[in-house]
Amino acid sequence: MKISKIFYLLLFTTLTVFTSCEDDELFPSLGNGEPKSITEVISSNSDLSVLLGALQQVKLDSVLKVSSTHTVFAPNNSAFANVDISSLTDEELENTLLNHVMSVTVPGFSSSFATGYTTTMATGPDGNNLSFYTDLTSEARFNGVASLVDNAYDLGATNGVVHTVNGVLTPPTVVDHILANPNYSTLGTAIELAGLTDALKNSDVENGASLFTIFAPNNTAFEALMAQLSGAFGWTSLSDVPTDILQQILMYHVVTDANTLSIEVDGELTTMQGDTFSVSGTVIDDASYTNAGIVLTDIQGVNGIVHGIDKVLLPNEVFQSLLSATLNIVERCNDRGYTTFLAAAEKAGLTNSLTNDELTAFAPSNDAFILFFLGIENYGSLDDFTTDDDKAILKSLLEYHLYSGTLMESGLTDGSSITTVYGDNFSIDNSGDQPKIVSSFSEAQKATIELSNIGATNGIIHQINRVLIPNDLTQSLGVAGAPGLEPVADDALVYFDFNGTGYDAWWGDMADVTDAATSADGTTYKDFTGVQGGSWNAMFFRNAGDNFPGATIGTNLNQYELKFDINVKEPITDGVLKFRFGGSTAAGDDVFYDWDITQIEQSGWITVSIPLTLLENIVPDFSTVTGEFGVSYSGTSMLNFSMDNLRFEKAEGGLQPVADNALVYFDFNGTGYDAWWGDMADVTDAATSADGTTYKDFTGVQGGSWNAMFFRNAGDNFPGATIGTNLNQYALKFDINVKEPITDGVLKFRFGGSTAAGDDVFYDWDITQIEESGWITVSIPLTLLQSVVPDFSTVTGEFGVSYSGTSMLNFSMDNLRFEEL
Repeated sequence: MKISKIFYLLLFTTLTVFTSCEDDELFPSLGNGEPKSITEVISSNSDLSVLLGALQQVKLDSVLKVSSTHTVFAPNNSAFANVDISSLTDEELENTLLNHVMSVTVPGFSSSFATGYTTTMATGPDGNNLSFYTDLTSEARFNGVASLVDNAYDLGATNGVVHTVNGVLTPPTVVDHILANPNYSTLGTAIELAGLTDALKNSDVENGASLFTIFAPNNTAFEALMAQLSGAFGWTSLSDVPTDILQQILMYHVVTDANTLSIEVDGELTTMQGDTFSVSGTVIDDASYTNAGIVLTDIQGVNGIVHGIDKVLLPNEVFQSLLSATLNIVERCNDRGYTTFLAAAEKAGLTNSLTNDELTAFAPSNDAFILFFLGIENYGSLDDFTTDDDKAILKSLLEYHLYSGTLMESGLTDGSSITTVYGDNFSIDNSGDQPKIVSSFSEAQKATIELSNIGATNGIIHQINRVLIPNDLTQSLGVAGAPGLEPVADDALVYFDFNGTGYDAWWGDMADVTDAATSADGTTYKDFTGVQGGSWNAMFFRNAGDNFPGATIGTNLNQYELKFDINVKEPITDGVLKFRFGGSTAAGDDVFYDWDITQIEQSGWITVSIPLTLLENIVPDFSTVTGEFGVSYSGTSMLNFSMDNLRFEKAEGGLQPVADNALVYFDFNGTGYDAWWGDMADVTDAATSADGTTYKDFTGVQGGSWNAMFFRNAGDNFPGATIGTNLNQYALKFDINVKEPITDGVLKFRFGGSTAAGDDVFYDWDITQIEESGWITVSIPLTLLQSVVPDFSTVTGEFGVSYSGTSMLNFSMDNLRFEEL
């Protein structure tokens, strides 16, 4: 045996005789010194002296000196401290050493490592070369027992490469192979718990030990089995499974006295447990109703061979006990105490589906429902879902917790999107210790999966700690912070309500609806259906202007919003609502403002608010609108929506919290300024500030430009690249407290280096429009700056603010920032 192996090695002697390339071209890591063979590389390293002695004992040192080409994993001296090679025969020692050697065409430098299997020059049953597993999950690990030694690998030689490792790679048994691959770690644990490790590791075949062919279920397969056992018997971990049952299951995966290669696996096989299963191609038919597939083949060990499979095989007795004991989803939820979830399902008419359909249920705990009812306004408990419409909402909510089919925890990968029975999706966040669910309603808190893979006859249950909320149901449920209806604040500013304040002309397929139950406010509204394409002829309603509040608004656009209630029953994929302002120009021409209707994705009544500052370039003075005011649709979609209460309202004043600290440019308590002039000072009195932190006071400033009042920053935190040309998505905001009215002047916002020539540009904001004292947040849509700074990424210089005017100033300022709309 020994002689044949050495002769086999000598057959590869080619490099030093036949190569026409320079050594340093083939093996660039040799350096400028005298090129060395593998044996010489090992000999020159004192930390490999034990290995060298072992190679010399079986005369492999001379072979590794001249033959080519090999990759050698060389155990250092400390690695041998845990292995008694003195007890090995020369034949056993030679096979052990050859398990560290790969015969290759190209040397295997570490850059070429990949997770998976190769073979070594060691042999096992029938002369098959032994398999070698490389795992790059974290660090490079070989056969589960050795890793690279720092600064001692990729040692190039004339006939290959040497990698120093910290473990001896003894010829692996079938159990060793299972333990080395992390995808089969659960099987390794199961073998140990069942007390089968010693039996399956016995490799003394010559003295009567059996050969084994093992069909090894991967971790995903065991995960599915544990869900079944959990549903049937309440066993949530392998340690809960009685040893005798675990032994039956595992021995059913072992065929004894056989080292059967994949090409030879076929027909009926008798297992170590005593029962049989049949194999046809890559399909295994066991006693259960579901077949297994062979997904990994021919992992050769010294005492047998391993084939990976994707399902745990079940002998007949175990399978029959599962059939008789498993609970369906409803019974399992009741067993686990999810009583509120079950009561909700009963009220919504979903009990039969949960009993019979194959589903994955993300079941909120009873505490989760308590939190849910505290956070919504329209329902205080399940008892409040009384009407058919209420129950339809409840059914939709519960269907958002159901997935059609079986979805194990392993399938909940980070960032994956899960399509629910309801139709809306939620996504998975695995960034923390436990998986979390992110609802389509962006303001909802993430739900944590507290318990997973709770088995049932017809699916899987995952226990979660919050009720999931789809975006479409936020208004119906009355979720705080959800988009929804706003009451009309001032009837005098309602222009179209279709139940008193109407219109004097219209075109298109639209009609009044008088059903109070389906309206926004209990009165008549307008339905638009079947409208497609065109401009004014497709859908248009107008009023001659008799109640248009243009004189009331005037130039005070910052104080008003255009609002309307809308219910988009089916998503609109194209088009805009065109608002027409008649006679607005000096020549008496009409002007238009286009609002993108496709941005509404949910059905149900909501209130849309459009700050009139967005119309400043179109209608700077509303008192000039002397003609009709109307609305049309322009696009290609077939429309199906309702509309009501088109109105103008005073914008809400007051402070707004900072939404994103990363976009705050000046907060004067951390993000500051590097230059300033004028009579201004930091104030640290938390009681008088906007947010409890330092703010800036400007007092006694009068006249002039930059020398009167100016603060700036050199641009190190200006979010220009973030904003870019997306001006429609952002607003410039700041908190301000004008203690005494300012009668003249503007705040000049300076954007440095914004032009092609590198010049500064300015945007002037009229500070005199603030008439009341007290902290408020001013919001300036960046679309108003489009003609000044069309691309914020061009602002490469400083960003600053000054006052220009003649008033004596007395105001405070804080949190100058940019925010997404």
